[in-house]
Amino acid sequence: MRSSSARWLCIVGVVLPSLCAEARADEVGSYAVQDRTETTGPNRTMLHTGIWTLGLSYVPAIIVAAESERHGDKNLYLPVAGPWMDLASRGACPPNSRCSNETTNKALLVIDGIFQGVGALDIVGSFLLPETRTVTTRASKKGEMHVGALSFRVSPVRMDSGYGLSAIGSF
Repeated sequence: MRSSSARWLCIVGVVLPSLCAEARADEVGSYAVQDRTETTGPNRTMLHTGIWTLGLSYVPAIIVAAESERHGDKNLYLPVAGPWMDLASRGACPPNSRCSNETTNKALLVIDGIFQGVGALDIVGSFLLPETRTVTTRASKKGEMHVGALSFRVSPVRMDSGYGLSAIGSF
């Protein structure tokens, strides 16, 4: 059984080349390699980043718009433009009024508007800059096979006691 399994290993080209007399490196030859670029759709990284950025900055704006009694805060229901419209309608704080938090509110509106704008630009940019990948293909020689990343060539080989097959390639 051992001699039959050793012969089998030599037939498929797994045993050291010293056992297979005709296994030479020049049989593999050179491959014609061709690179091509494939477009696979929107840039997923940009799209996911944009959705999260826009979503995480838009949700607080909706909450403020729903709970605020101020008429200008209802503009926050509009994504991207809402914070800027609310900021424009705020105006100056009249003297002797309770506007102690108005500067903070304006700063938060600016920050929210910037993040919503960046998120929206990321979403649009993901479609304008689609995801691409480079695919390398090799022209097959006679007897050569490609299965996924597995590439090999099967050829007849003369062994010490007869003939068999040898597989040469990258596994």
